Amino acid sequence: MKKLCLGIVVAVFLACCAYAQDAATVHGLRPFNKNNPPPSNCNGNPCDINYNGGGVFESGPTVYIIYYGGWRAADESIIDYYFEHLSGTSQEKINTTYSDKNNKFITGTLHHSTKNDYNDNYSLGKALTGDAQIQEIVANAIKNKHLPEDGNGIYFVLTYKDVTLPGFCSSFCGYHSPSTNIYSGHTIKYAMVGDPDQCRSACDASQVIGDKGTPNNNHAADGTVNIMWHEFSESSSDPNVNISTAWAGNFCGESGDCCAWLFGTLKLGSNGAHYTNTIGSKNFLTQEMLELQSKSRTGNVPGLCKNTY
Repeated sequence: MKKLCLGIVVAVFLACCAYAQDAATVHGLRPFNKNNPPPSNCNGNPCDINYNGGGVFESGPTVYIIYYGGWRAADESIIDYYFEHLSGTSQEKINTTYSDKNNKFITGTLHHSTKNDYNDNYSLGKALTGDAQIQEIVANAIKNKHLPEDGNGIYFVLTYKDVTLPGFCSSFCGYHSPSTNIYSGHTIKYAMVGDPDQCRSACDASQVIGDKGTPNNNHAADGTVNIMWHEFSESSSDPNVNISTAWAGNFCGESGDCCAWLFGTLKLGSNGAHYTNTIGSKNFLTQEMLELQSKSRTGNVPGLCKNTY
């Protein structure tokens, strides 16, 4: 199977309404476009990234998931399973190559269980207007005590396939960002990921590689996991991007941008769908991530796109 490459996009959204005082600059995974492929500098070659002085997650974060809209239990079980079993794996170990100015490295551990989930039944409707409402969804989940306030957490808002958001499918499949507005006095790390069922050719990893099926026979869940892996990894190595940026820059962008839509060696599952990693007892198709080849935090630090450490 031919290896596919996609580069970087930085999607910028200006927060409004209650969040007007803090415009959110967010980093997004660009949709796949076979008619407009990006430069392939990172495809099998060393690729440089820069350290800019910010912090990384020095202790394993807790992953919180807000299922916004009509997600099915079958979808949620696949997504939850991935994050319940990702901690300490050879895939997550790639992120442990990143450290900060305190010489603290990402631990390669994380925490997630279904108690860290919240189902939001379209509280702001199906036509969301922008990033301000994504932040509002997180803020309301915390304010109403559906989820705790956790400065060492990453809050994912997963929008169901019938939810629209300006830019989703056309400019990004998902993004991550910090916010000082979600909870007063704290910086909350959050991410938005849309249901790839809304635009499979742009955001569904299995369709990108040419498969009709997916590793777990669920386009919505399997495609979502791939985007979440991208945003989770970038939030781990660059949690406060644009407030106090850590790992980003040079040709790549952030760690996931360097390897976006690159899958490396593909394995064939018993159901005829390709996968890259086995997490727990389930197979998943997830993009490669930039593994640093040096412990240096000065200048252009080389890395390689890999799917296991």
